[in-house]
Amino acid sequence: MHIPDGVIDLWMLISFWVIVIVAWIVTIIQSRKTLNEDESKLPLLAIITAMVFALQMLNFPIVGGTSGHLLGFVLISILLTPTQALLSISTVLAIQALIFGDGGLVTMSANIFNMGIVAMLGYFIYYTIRKMKDDDIGLYIATFVGAYLSVVLASLVCGIEIGISSLFPYGIEITVPAMLFWHVFIAIGEASITLAIIIYLKKNRPDLIPKTEEIKLWW
Repeated sequence: MHIPDGVIDLWMLISFWVIVIVAWIVTIIQSRKTLNEDESKLPLLAIITAMVFALQMLNFPIVGGTSGHLLGFVLISILLTPTQALLSISTVLAIQALIFGDGGLVTMSANIFNMGIVAMLGYFIYYTIRKMKDDDIGLYIATFVGAYLSVVLASLVCGIEIGISSLFPYGIEITVPAMLFWHVFIAIGEASITLAIIIYLKKNRPDLIPKTEEIKLWW
């Protein structure tokens, strides 16, 4: 899902940078406050960020699209908060772009928008289901559905972005189906891995999974 430079129109990139910078400001302010109150979350944030970085490095090209890979946003959001997940994903994407050339530097705003802000919708779905069904089954259903839809929604928006760009040779009639076709399958992997981790932690480290009354919608 990494978009390289030279694919997205400048007006879209500027718009995404404005949105991302505002999101960063809010995220940094709130995360700094939250992590200062509970410093035990810092090692967890570092470990999960490293794990997501490794998972995202496993990607493959998509004809008429960009690339396909796992996201990890909902997992981070469940264990921490959506704003901290945005900070983590932004860090991962910056390292990938700067060191490994995976995704463009200028288009990093679009990648963060897709894999951080749009993917946040998956966490909101998780949050809603958890509030509706307050038990272990509710946790597992919410995890699977939220993680699955985070990938599908992010790929849909990514396909639309590159499809409407005047710099890309294919239109949305090609880019959107191409992105969705592969990512509906990738999303199964995302949801399964996320669920497996949550089930493992629920059995062995239940203290790492916030209870229903403790989960936060934003931070």
